[in-house]
Amino acid sequence: MNSIQLQKKPDMDVTLVRNVFLDEYMPEASGEFVKIYLYLLRCASGGKEISMGRIADIFEHTEKDVARALKYWEKMQLLSLTYDAEGNLTGIDFLEPSPKAAVLPEKPAFVAPPKVPLSPDRIAELKSHDDMEQLLFIAARYIGRPLTSTEIGNILYYYDSLHFSTDLIEYLVEYCVSKGNKSCHYMEKVALGWAEEGITSVQEAKNSTNLYHKKYYSVLNAFGIKGRGPARAEKEYIDRWTDTFHFNLDIIEEACNRTIAKTHSPSFAYADRILEDWSKKQVHHLNDIKPLDTEHAKNKGKKNTKTPPRAVTSNRFNNFDQREYDFDRLEKELLNH
Repeated sequence: MNSIQLQKKPDMDVTLVRNVFLDEYMPEASGEFVKIYLYLLRCASGGKEISMGRIADIFEHTEKDVARALKYWEKMQLLSLTYDAEGNLTGIDFLEPSPKAAVLPEKPAFVAPPKVPLSPDRIAELKSHDDMEQLLFIAARYIGRPLTSTEIGNILYYYDSLHFSTDLIEYLVEYCVSKGNKSCHYMEKVALGWAEEGITSVQEAKNSTNLYHKKYYSVLNAFGIKGRGPARAEKEYIDRWTDTFHFNLDIIEEACNRTIAKTHSPSFAYADRILEDWSKKQVHHLNDIKPLDTEHAKNKGKKNTKTPPRAVTSNRFNNFDQREYDFDRLEKELLNH
């Protein structure tokens, strides 16, 4: 593919635009918003006086369209808007655009080491270690009975393949038992989850479990769900709200509260529609929701404003019972005669 060389004369009358704006802000913005931002830069460099009406006339927009563009750039922290006591725009200050946070490359998907049966010699070697012998004894005390061969094999797997320390495995057993679940399947699921998170110490595991409880159980509490953990589909919804939409718990809880008020039931799908809409409208804080509510109420009020039905005048014609005729049938009957 041939490259294109760009050149310009040094004495050209120009308006300076930061490269960071062109590289990082312009591609994501609406074309109409970009036009207005560039026009404002042009006016600022030339000392021109402007007004909302003037900008609207130039681009054949309404003043509301212009206001939306200004609000967008204010939210992007590229403009600072000043208003008078009556709410009229009186000043626009340009803010220095800063590079956005770099998007980190996605981590490769975690692949659990295969559970290859250990040789009798390897099992004997591991069990001969004093710390492993003590770990198996403590695990049996937590579970309340002698360990089965499967349970012993799993513990050795956590130690030999997942590279958990004996202290971390002990906390793993303690944590699962405290949750009322002693099954091998549950314990292995928790262990693989910790391995995927890169947890290597007891403190990291405690921090992770506390975050888990806060993240999922805060949503369940907001929905009034008690006495159980989140189901798989519910976890997927919550992960979408926090990891994809990047919402804080206060915004998620607000969506849950609105869902209950509207549907009278804990509908994750309904809350997801609310949060998806807020994400599209670039809600980042609870304060961003109030203007959306105000705009929604105005639009709803306009839709509900209809011309009242015309009153039927009482006269001798309207006093008769009105009849409905099948004119197509009558026409056929007339033609057949």
